[in-house]
Amino acid sequence: MSRTVLARRRGFQCLHRYAVPEWSVSANSSEFGACFTPSGHGHDYELEVYLSGPVHPVTGMILNLSDVDQVISDVLRTIEGKHINFEVAELEGKVPTTERLADFLFHKLEHSFPGARLEKIRLYEYEDLWVDVWPN
Repeated sequence: MSRTVLARRRGFQCLHRYAVPEWSVSANSSEFGACFTPSGHGHDYELEVYLSGPVHPVTGMILNLSDVDQVISDVLRTIEGKHINFEVAELEGKVPTTERLADFLFHKLEHSFPGARLEKIRLYEYEDLWVDVWPN
């Protein structure tokens, strides 16, 4: 029996700053380097969402792409264009690494696709830096 996985990619932008509030300026600077800046910095992220499920015998789809796009857009609206250290309650007070942001996105998307399973997400911060998150 074969298994079919659908992947959808979406780009978005947001700002962040790596800093542990309890640490000194020198400790934060030493640990996070250029990612520790007073006002933060932005990224052009790429999110890939991988879904599996039965292929409908008539439509030939796991899910309608417009439905997939709507779910992804709704989730990304919570972070897109925002300084996530200060404007996303779930990330306030935390160092918003790519790993942490990917985990946040995975949990927002995890149960949002009726009839399909979220197999994983992949979040690119740069072309050569990404994080994969799978369900437990």
